[in-house]
Amino acid sequence: MPFDGTEYQARDNAIRKLDQVIELLSSSERWCKGALYRLNKQRCILGALQAVGATTELRRPVLEAICQVTGRPYRHIETFNDARATTHPLVMQVLYRTRENLSLGHRPATTARTRPGLWERVKQFVA
Repeated sequence: MPFDGTEYQARDNAIRKLDQVIELLSSSERWCKGALYRLNKQRCILGALQAVGATTELRRPVLEAICQVTGRPYRHIETFNDARATTHPLVMQVLYRTRENLSLGHRPATTARTRPGLWERVKQFVA
């Protein structure tokens, strides 16, 4: 139902979980590349999303924020996190942009793909 409050609750819950991710990655000593997490409590973005149980609901909003901040279409959070040019300040900028988008009620685009997937390419040859 459009006015039953469930959309607001879902958005509020996503923002709460994102705040937990931001807290987990709040300092450069708590963020890492090349691994979901390390024994010294470092995590990558995806590892932090998994730690708070928000991978499913925040994957698309984070990917959209990555594209907005960098101007490049990334298909995977891990690719952005592990990129040579990615720094902790850039990661935090992405997370804060994600939070801003969520708080404004912005929904990520449903078509995040920038190039056709395997099925679309197969259909081109069959048709």
